[in-house]
Amino acid sequence: MGRIRAVTAVLAAVGIGLLAGCGGSSNDSGTSEAAPVQKQGADSNAKAPAAGQPPAAKSQGTAEGTATGSDEPTITRSIIKTGSLAVEGDDVAAMRQKAITAITGLDGQVASEDTGGDPDGKVTTANLVLKVPTKSFETAIQRLSDLGTRLQIHQESTDVTEQVVDVASRIESQRASLDRMRALMAKANTIGEIVSVETELTRREADLESLLAKQKSLALQTDLATLTLTLTEKGKPPVQAETKPDKGFLGGLKGGWHAFTAVFSALATAVGAMLPFLVLLAIIAVPLWRFRHRFRRPAAPDSGQ
Repeated sequence: MGRIRAVTAVLAAVGIGLLAGCGGSSNDSGTSEAAPVQKQGADSNAKAPAAGQPPAAKSQGTAEGTATGSDEPTITRSIIKTGSLAVEGDDVAAMRQKAITAITGLDGQVASEDTGGDPDGKVTTANLVLKVPTKSFETAIQRLSDLGTRLQIHQESTDVTEQVVDVASRIESQRASLDRMRALMAKANTIGEIVSVETELTRREADLESLLAKQKSLALQTDLATLTLTLTEKGKPPVQAETKPDKGFLGGLKGGWHAFTAVFSALATAVGAMLPFLVLLAIIAVPLWRFRHRFRRPAAPDSGQ
């Protein structure tokens, strides 16, 4: 009986151990299978977009495109417009007055004027240099062309956007440089440092003033177009404005240069005329000079010997 109880106890212990091992294995298998299902569900929820919304990748691309578009600078083109126009009619004085009225109505102005007439005092020609806002340039040409018969027209446009942007950038850099020089001036202790900084500061201020003047000139040229208007009486050719001779130093310099070129031209002409004769003379004289000893007579013998 004792042996039977012992064997039974051993079998019972072994059975309990097997049941415990199977239970633990079953629980681990359940956990490992449940985890991927939960992860797959999370991934499905993350990838699935909400109703009415684009996918995440497309939304990011749109944001980058918007940012890129907003970072691009907007540059306004700077154009210098010039032109010339020739019109003929019966009454030049009346056309001139109408031209001035038309340009004034477009917020323009007459920069310069040169008129000519006959011995009776009648105005027969008029040359006007007009300044008109660039935006009204074509309108001005059309209105002035209606004054009479248009004989000639010329238009030209020059893009100076790069120059305008470059000058503006250099002005900004120059101002920053001046601020740094002023800061150094405040820290200068010795006379040598003060003189050195003041010299550099003066030079940079002059450069800044030059850049500002260039910027103003470009602004005036781009804001106001230049139009040269020539008005003539019908049947007569347009008269060009007379060029006044230069006086003073420039006049003397031009006169001296013209005299120098005239003298040099005359000398060159004379040398060119004599050159063939000089060549012929050289062909004959050089051989004679080289063989001159052959033409000499032999010396007479001494009678004392």
